[in-house]
Amino acid sequence: MKKHIFISLITLSFINSFSQEKNANFVKYQAIDYLLIFNPNSNKNAYFDGNTGKMSEPSKFVLAGIGSQYEYGIMYNNWLKLGALSGIYANIYDSTYSIPIASSLTLAPKIGSETRIYGKFAYGWNTAIGRGNKNGKFTNYQFGIEFESDTKIFIFATNHNFVIKNQNYSTIGIGFGGILF
Repeated sequence: MKKHIFISLITLSFINSFSQEKNANFVKYQAIDYLLIFNPNSNKNAYFDGNTGKMSEPSKFVLAGIGSQYEYGIMYNNWLKLGALSGIYANIYDSTYSIPIASSLTLAPKIGSETRIYGKFAYGWNTAIGRGNKNGKFTNYQFGIEFESDTKIFIFATNHNFVIKNQNYSTIGIGFGGILF
C-alpha cells in the first residue's frame, strides 16, 4: 500500500513541477468519468423457467452499479496524458464499494479530423469500504473514442485484486466522461 501511495505522490509532484515550466505543448487537465458497472455472470448454470416452461440461460453480464473517477494530470498535445486518479466504484449487486488511488497513462492518437482512439492504463491501490481488510492492487484498462470537444465514450475492465464471494473481484463496463479544464 505504501508503495502505491508513494508512486501516486511522485506522479503528482512530477505533474506539478513539470507543468510549471512555460511550455505550450504541456498543459494541466482535470477529467471526470462516469461508469456503468457490469459483473460477469458466467458461473451461473441454465435453469428451468416455470413461466415459459423452457430451460433458460442466465444473462452473461449483470448491471451491478455505478462509479466515478476524477483524474488530474498533464497532457502533451492532447494525445499523451500522465495523471493521478481516484474515485469510487459502487457495486450494489455485490454490496461492495471500493476507492482506488492510482497513476494513469493515456494515449489518444488522432484517427480523424475530430476524433481520437483512446486507451488508458491505471495502476495503483484500492480498498473496499465496510468489508474488513479488503485491499489490493488496482488495475484499470480503458479503450474507446475521444471526440474533439474533449468528451469520450469507452469500455473498461478493472481488477480490484481482493476476494469477494470466493472469487477475485473484478468489474467490466461502459463509461463516458470528459476533460473539465
